[in-house]
This record gives sequence, structure tokens and C-alpha cells, in this order.
Amino acid sequence: MHKILAFFLLIVLSGMFHPVLDAAPKRLTILQTTDIHGAIGDEKSPGLLQIAGAAEHIKPDLWIDCGDLTQGSFSSTIDDGASMVEGMNMAGCDVWVPGNHDFDYGVETLAKHIDIFRGTSLAANMKSNVFPMKTAAWKMFERQGVKIAVIGIVPPYLGLWIEPGKLTGLELESPDAALERVMPEVMAAKPDVIVLAIHLGEFIAGRLNPDGKLRGMASLSAQFPQIDLILAGHSHQTEPGKRLYPGAWFVQAPPLGAGCAQITVEVDPAAKGDKVLSVTSKIIEGKGQPESKKPLPILDPIRKQAAETGRKPVAKLDFELEPMKNGMKPNRLAELICLAMTEATGADAAFSGTLSNYKVSPGTLNERELFLLAPYTDSIEVRSLSPAQIRTILRELETKQKTADCMMYTGFTTPEGIDGALVLGETGKPIPETGRIKVAFNTYDAHGAGGRYPKLKEIVESVKPPKSKPEADIRDALRNCLQKHYPVQNTTSGRKP
Repeated sequence: MHKILAFFLLIVLSGMFHPVLDAAPKRLTILQTTDIHGAIGDEKSPGLLQIAGAAEHIKPDLWIDCGDLTQGSFSSTIDDGASMVEGMNMAGCDVWVPGNHDFDYGVETLAKHIDIFRGTSLAANMKSNVFPMKTAAWKMFERQGVKIAVIGIVPPYLGLWIEPGKLTGLELESPDAALERVMPEVMAAKPDVIVLAIHLGEFIAGRLNPDGKLRGMASLSAQFPQIDLILAGHSHQTEPGKRLYPGAWFVQAPPLGAGCAQITVEVDPAAKGDKVLSVTSKIIEGKGQPESKKPLPILDPIRKQAAETGRKPVAKLDFELEPMKNGMKPNRLAELICLAMTEATGADAAFSGTLSNYKVSPGTLNERELFLLAPYTDSIEVRSLSPAQIRTILRELETKQKTADCMMYTGFTTPEGIDGALVLGETGKPIPETGRIKVAFNTYDAHGAGGRYPKLKEIVESVKPPKSKPEADIRDALRNCLQKHYPVQNTTSGRKP
């Protein structure tokens, strides 16, 4: 009997001095992706298939995507990015925080995409009153006995990029206001680790902020020191990992499907104070990774369809098309885009720059190349403007002459300079100061181009659109214009995409 008691006493005492396995520090692996922009991936350039292949090797405890998933590739135009959401489901993504380009198809389509997503969509600073979305402000995940709170923030500046009609019923607040509201609830749940997943970069340009001042993610970290890890996106800058004051670890994965970030967090759930012992991270390149077979049944048919559709000829060009570099100098591509907008809407004039950095050589232009010339899901807006309003826009553009943000215009001239009379088309007739002409813009420019044209935005949004507003997609308009003026003759295939 004494021997039995001594044996049990030894077990109790050994437990006092040697913590049980469950109380030992845990090592968690978090995978981050961001700004994949519809990249499926193939043998030439990586995408979701290669990232999913890397994930199968890493076996993360949590996979968090920080947005701009559904738009940005030719293949994503085929089904408005729905296949990318399905692909993330098959790959095993846990969290999706929508980015600004995930709103390009409109709030209703985004709501459908969120409904398709099997993981958790987070958006603490967003509420929709028209199309209910299955989003949460934050969620607690338990992995290996560790409680991980993940808070999601979408960009609050959507109105500076997207037409209001696509954002109907959407309410947004600033990241700090949202965190101020939800952080007490998060802290009350007693997480071991707090992660902020946000579709914004380390620095937020002053043109996006009401006071015009540059913002840094470090200010958010200082305001909310409870945050252990910030996963960022939007700016297409890769950050393998660094410390922000007063202690948050900051990571941003590569854009355009080029790879992912692997974060290792060592946690002691039994600690009385700070439970996070260390955070380390590294970038995993998608190039060279094997394609995952899990999302292949969803993504491969879309990839093949895009390859076939992309080869279809659009127009025959005997001249080069190149992007604007700077200044309001003549640019054939910008002039073509302006012509396409006026022909599609019946407008008298148009403003536009080039829509990407893609350059086209003489020859047969195919559908994929057309997409590369006009890669964004953008419509055309028309407003009846006075000469005084047009002059205000011209003066704003004058300040951009040495940058790529400048635009060209067609449909009127200013023979005596901006302060002189505006002459309509080739008629030689001055536009009366009390008169108005119909002017076309693409949606992105019309609403400020991310804060680049505040005067233009103010003017466009102060003037009511036509009652019978023409619904014209800018890529469709450009295709129709090219087919009309530069038709393909007896051509069965264009240059290979």
C-alpha cells in the first residue's frame, strides 16, 4: 500500500515541476495571399494553382487572403471571377477579406461571391443595406489549442475608385473607427493571438485621405497595440516581414499570384501576459511550385476557355499602340479610347488616358490583347458640362502634365488656350458660355481615379447623369470601335496570346 501511494505522489510531483504537453508553447503556421487578381497560373507564370501546391506542402493552420482575388486576368472575365472563389474553396482558404477590385462587378455580384466562399469573409468596417452579405467583423479560430482572433478590414476609399451605382447600399467606416468599435469585443473573448487582415498597404497615400496627409500602418499599430500580426495588401509591394511600433509584425505577400507569405507564430497559451513569444515570416515563390490537383477541376476548364477565346481576332492594325507616358501630347491609343466612348454613348467629347501599360505592335489584335489594353471592369459615364466646368478639368490636368496621370481629350479644341473659347469638333463654332456639351469619361476617372482628380470628381458628381443613362462597358466600346474602323479581313486567328 505504501509503495502504491508513493508511486501516485511521484506522478503528482512530476506534474508540478514538468508541465504537461498541452501547456507547452505552440508553433502555428499562417499562410497569407493577397492581390492574386484572377491569376490561375500555368507553366510560364504562377498563380492560384501553384500557391495551392505550396500550401499542400506547408500545411498551414490558417490561410488568410487579403483581397483583390476575383478581377484582373483575362480568364476572370469569363465568369466575373466566380471560379477564383471556387478555386480558393478547393485549395482550403479559411479567410477572405475583399479588396477594392472585388467590388468592380458591383455589390450584388460580390454578395454572390461571398455566398460561394466556404470559409469566412471578414469586413469589420463594411455594412450593406441592400444586398445582405455573409460577412463578419472578426472571427475566433482555434488551432492546436491556440485561440486566434482575425479582424478583417476592406478599403474605405471605394468611392474614389468605383461608381456610386455599383456601391448602392454600402456603408463604410475608417479602419481605426472599426477597430475602436470591435476591439473591446475581441479582447473580451481572450484570444492568444490577434491578427489584422487588411486590404491596404504599409503607407496610404495622402490623396486618399480627407486631410491630404500620408498615413502609415504603424500609426494603426500604435493605436491598437493589442494587434500581434498585420497582414496587408493592395499596394502590390512585397514585405517578407518586419516589426512595426510598438510590436506588431507586418507582412505582405507578393501580388499577381507570384507567391505567398508563410508566417510562423510561437505562442504560449499558458502565459499570464503576452502569449506570443515570437513571430517570423518568409516569402514562398509560386514559380517552380507544382500545380495543386485540388482546384484543378474548377480552374483548368476556365484556363482552357480563356486560351481559346483569347486567340479570337478583333482588329487588324498597321500601327503601334503604346501607353501615355506624360503630358497632354497626342497619343493614338488614348484618342481611340475617346473615340470609342463617344461612339458608344453619343457624347460630343471625351477625356481619357491609356488604361494600362500594355503596348501593341502592328498586326492582328486578339481578344486577350484587347483585355490587356483595357483590363479593368469599367463603364462609361456621360455628363452635360459647361465650358467653365471643362476649363476647370483642363486646369487640373495641366498639373498632371509631367506624370502618367494626365489625360487626353477629343471633341473640342482650345485654339486660344484654356482661358479662350472652346470650339466644338471640326465645326469651328465656339461653345457658348451658357451652353453645355455631352462629355464621356470612364467610371474610374469620373470619380477621381483614387483621389488623383478631385476637381473632376466634384464636377461629375454635381451634375445629374442623363435620364436614359447608356450602359456601355469601356472594353466592349473599344472592341466595337476597332472592329468598325480596322476590321479583320479573312483572318482566322490573331497573334498567340
